[in-house]
Amino acid sequence: MAKFVTCIRNRRNDGLYPVYIRVFHNKSIQYIKTGLLVGDKGLKVSYKKDGKKQINISNVRILSECIRRISGYVEKLNLMNSENLDCRTLVDIITNTAVDLSFTEYAKEFIILMYNQNRENASKNYKLAVKRLHEYLGKDDILFKELTSKVIAGWIESMKESARSKSLYPSCIRTIFNSAINKYNDYDLDIIRIRTNPFVRVKIPKQREPEKRSVERFIINKVLSSKITYPVSHAEISRKELAQDVGKIIFCLAGINAADLYDLNEKALKGWRLCYKRKKTRDNSGTGAYMEITVPEMIRPLFDKYKGRKDKLFDFSKRFADANGFVKSVNKGLRAICGELEIEGTITTYTFRHSWATIAQNECGASTELVAFALNHASVHKMTEGYIRKDYSPIDKLNRQVIDFVFGSEHVSASGQ
Repeated sequence: MAKFVTCIRNRRNDGLYPVYIRVFHNKSIQYIKTGLLVGDKGLKVSYKKDGKKQINISNVRILSECIRRISGYVEKLNLMNSENLDCRTLVDIITNTAVDLSFTEYAKEFIILMYNQNRENASKNYKLAVKRLHEYLGKDDILFKELTSKVIAGWIESMKESARSKSLYPSCIRTIFNSAINKYNDYDLDIIRIRTNPFVRVKIPKQREPEKRSVERFIINKVLSSKITYPVSHAEISRKELAQDVGKIIFCLAGINAADLYDLNEKALKGWRLCYKRKKTRDNSGTGAYMEITVPEMIRPLFDKYKGRKDKLFDFSKRFADANGFVKSVNKGLRAICGELEIEGTITTYTFRHSWATIAQNECGASTELVAFALNHASVHKMTEGYIRKDYSPIDKLNRQVIDFVFGSEHVSASGQ
């Protein structure tokens, strides 16, 4: 709880002292102006144990008024959770001071929080969105009150040449804006610090349906099973070999995300059962984005080949500084393999995930819900799922069918599956 003390600061030229209420909260100090004045007769001089001089207000009328105001502030604090508020924000709220909040500053805090939650890839889109908005307005600091529906609509129109930008970037800004409203506005206490919401009236264009990235089974088989010739350069050998091995792991683990492979903890592997939380959604999913899958026998040797050290399941973090570098290297290796095998088109780590899903549904007869479950996508039945203990065995069964369809049944061990 914040601490309040009535005090004076600097003496005016007319000999009077303005009276303030000093607020101490979360290791910071702010001063609230009272508009009251006190002269020398209303002050009392005393000395601390260390000999330092201390001046306190003794005027009863002024002290009574300040106590009345402090009581009002404390009453407001009792109706809210002020633990995580900085002192400046707390004072603004309890005094109901109209302050022009900076959207720019809040956006910076929001993006830093995303990064700290291991959502660095997603944070890049938000950072670009804020940058594009600054470029459009030609300002270094944007206030919330400046983001009117007319401004946002004009910004969206300025991006009409890019369907992706005019959908993605405003969506990012809207997410930041709504987060700030939830933080700064308290409708129960009638504390409204952000008074406008331009996204109530502005319609953000829908993004086009993404291009399908799946490929035919024979291409998957060719890329992941063909013997690759290696140039003299050890780096190229390592990259091609890594790309083929990682591609096989991704596909045979029901399209697991490459960033998750990089991030997996050694404790995720229990026997030959892989238990993990998806990196992309682990911090904002109500279910923790948890997944379990049995490791197929055909890729188990790769777990030994790329065995990690310390707390990592794989040694990818030893080879690459971050997940982005890891994925980029794998994709370069895949391009080199496709060039050697004369395969047209682009194959990336996402191709194996999309192809697994397409084959699972179109060739193995899986339902869309089962495919979504296997891909660890958020469910539309969140309430119902809260009552059900999940059974992951259907994923193993479907994964066996997909691998069998692509590589042949001799690659899939009946034991442990």
